[in-house]
Amino acid sequence: MTRFHPSTAAYFAVMSVISSSVYANMDNAKPSVYANMDNAKPSVYAGSSLQQFAAQDALAAIERLPSFTLIEQSGERGLGGSSANILLNGMEIRVKSGSVSEYLKQLPVDQIVALEVYLSHHPFPSLKQYNQVVNIIRDEKTNAYNWQLGSAINASASTGIIAMAGFVLPKGQWTHSGHIQVQDEPYKSTSQGQLFAPDNTLEEKSEETFKEQSERITLSLTSHKTIQDGALTLNVQAVKDNLQSQYEWLYRTPTSSSNVESAFSQERDKTDTSEMSIDRQWQGQRWSTQLTGYYSKQKNELHMLDGLSAQLSIPSFTQYKRTDERVIRLMVNDAVSEYGLEASINRVNANTLLPEEQLHSTIKELSFEPFAAFTWSLSPKWRLYSKLAAEQATLSTNSSKSEDIQHLIAKPLVRLNYDATKHIQLTTTLKHEVEQLDFSLFLPELNAGFGRLQFGNLEIKPMQYTELALQIDIEEGERWHFNVKPFYQWQKDVHEYQQDNRGESIVANAGDAALWGLDGAVNLDLSSWINNCQLNLDYSYRDASYRDALTGKRTINGTVPHWASVQLRQRFNRFSWSAEISSGDSYREYYPDEQFIESGSLQLTIQAQLQVSQRVKLNLEASPLTSRYEYRRLYYNASRTGSVSAMETIRERVPPEFALTLSGSW
Repeated sequence: MTRFHPSTAAYFAVMSVISSSVYANMDNAKPSVYANMDNAKPSVYAGSSLQQFAAQDALAAIERLPSFTLIEQSGERGLGGSSANILLNGMEIRVKSGSVSEYLKQLPVDQIVALEVYLSHHPFPSLKQYNQVVNIIRDEKTNAYNWQLGSAINASASTGIIAMAGFVLPKGQWTHSGHIQVQDEPYKSTSQGQLFAPDNTLEEKSEETFKEQSERITLSLTSHKTIQDGALTLNVQAVKDNLQSQYEWLYRTPTSSSNVESAFSQERDKTDTSEMSIDRQWQGQRWSTQLTGYYSKQKNELHMLDGLSAQLSIPSFTQYKRTDERVIRLMVNDAVSEYGLEASINRVNANTLLPEEQLHSTIKELSFEPFAAFTWSLSPKWRLYSKLAAEQATLSTNSSKSEDIQHLIAKPLVRLNYDATKHIQLTTTLKHEVEQLDFSLFLPELNAGFGRLQFGNLEIKPMQYTELALQIDIEEGERWHFNVKPFYQWQKDVHEYQQDNRGESIVANAGDAALWGLDGAVNLDLSSWINNCQLNLDYSYRDASYRDALTGKRTINGTVPHWASVQLRQRFNRFSWSAEISSGDSYREYYPDEQFIESGSLQLTIQAQLQVSQRVKLNLEASPLTSRYEYRRLYYNASRTGSVSAMETIRERVPPEFALTLSGSW
C-alpha cells in the first residue's frame, strides 16, 4: 500500500507533475487508501486493480467504479456548464461544445496511471459542490500517441465509421495534448402505426421509415504549464456537426389497400462551434487563487422541408441562429473556506422563417454570482460543508411586449458527512437550486416526427427547487459495494406545455410540484464462484405530484418511474467480455390537446475486447440487440378537459448495430 501526505495548499501544483513513477510499485496492489491533512481518503485504482474494469477508455473505467456516480452539467451557461465531478491531473476538464463524457471516451485507458476515487472529503475547492470526485492521473512525463479506427454496420446495411488520433507531448515546463476525431454515424428505424376513432374503430394504418446521418469533426488542443507559484492551462476546441434526417410515411385506409397516401419530411442541421479557455492558479502558503476565463461562439442553420415526396417538398421551417458566451470566474480559498465571483454575458440572435411569417429574436443575459463556502471538521467522524451563492441575472429580449426578466435568488447548500464505521458513510444534503432557462424556450421549434410546432415564450421564469437527500455508502472490502440515495424535491415554477392567448402551444410556468426518488447501486465481486467476474446492478425510481389546471393531480412531464440495468463482465489475461440488460425509458408528456405515452423494451448490449498485441486492442460490440418502442398519442377535442377524439399507436423497431474498433497507443 502506497500512502501520500500532500497538503491542500500545494495539491494542484503537485498533481500537474505526477508521473507513472508515483504508482510504479502498485501493479499488483488492491485499491489503496491514503490520507492528507484535509482527511481525504481516496481509493486508488492502479495496475491490475485498474485492469479489472476491462475498459478501453477512461469513460468505461469510470462508469464501472463501485459506488461512484458520474455527474456532469453539460449544456448550461457559465462555468458550471463545463463542470463534472471528474479531474484530470487535478485540473477541471473544460469542455462545453461537447461533453465531459465524450472527452473521457477519447482518453485511452493505457495512458491512465491511476484513478483516485473520493467518495467524500475530497480536497478540490473548485468541485466542493460535489460529494464524490474522481481524479484521473495521466502520465505526462513521456511522449504518448494513441489512435482509433472503427466501423459499425446495422441490420439495414448502413455503415458508419469513426477515426481518432491523439497525442501527449511534454516539452520543458509545458505539456501539450490534443486529439482529432471524425465520426460518421447512420441510424435507421421503421414503425407501424394505427389510428383509432373514439369507438375504437380502426380508421387508418401507417408505415414510417426514419433515417439519420450524423457527421462530426472535433479538434481539441490543451497546453498545461507547471509554474513555481502554481499552474497555467490553455484549451481550444472546435466542433463541426452536420445532421441530416428524413421521414417517409405511407398511409392506408383499412378498407382499401390500394388507397395509399404518402408524406415526406427532411431536416438538415449544421452547427459550427469554437471555444477557448484559460485557467491560471496561484499557490501560496495558506491561500490559493484561481482565475478562469471562457469564450465560445456557435453558428447554427436548420432547414426543414415537407411535402408528398423529396421532389415535391417545400420549406416548412428555417432557422438561422448565432450564440456567443463570455465567462470569467475568480476564486480564493484556503483549507477550510472559499470565496469567489462568477460573471457571464450570453447573447443569441435567431431568424426563423415560417410559411406565413418571419420572426427575429434577440436574447441577452447578464449574470453575476458571488459565493462563499466553509468546511468544519466537527469531530473525527463528522464533517459539515456549507455554501451560499446569490444568483443575479437580467434577461432581455427584442420584444416590445416583454419587460426584462430579472431575478435575485439565494442558493444555499449544506452537506453533512458522517463516517459511521470504516465501511459505512452517510451524507445528508439540503440545497436550493435554480434551473437555468434554456434559450430555446424563447424561440420557435418544430418537431417533424410528431408534427408539433412550439412557439417561444418571452415571459417564462426559471424553475427552482429545494432538495433534501440522504446517501448511504457501504462496502465490504472488495466483495461488494452498496449505495442508495433517497431524495425529495419541492419544485416551484415548473415548466409544462400550455396554450398562450393565441391558442398556440408554448412551455410556460405552471405552479408548484413535488418530486421524490431513489437511486441505488450494488457492485458484487463473484470471483469466489466465477474467475475474475463482476456483477453491477443499478436502479432508479421517480414519482411526482403536480396539480394540472386541466385534469387535476398527475405526474410532471417526462418522469421515468422506473429504470434498471444489470451488467455482468469477466476478464481473462488477453480477453474480456460484458453483457448488459437495461430497461427502456417509459414516460408520459402532457400537451394542451394531447397526451403522449412512450414505452421502451428491454435492451441488450454485448461487448468483447481482445488484446491483439501489447499496444493494439480489438473491441467488438453488439447494441442494441433488442430495442423496440411503443408510442401512444391520445388526441382530445379542444383540450384534455374534453373527450378523446382519436388514439394513435406507433410501434418502432431499431435494428441492432454491430461495431468493430481497433485502437492502439505507443
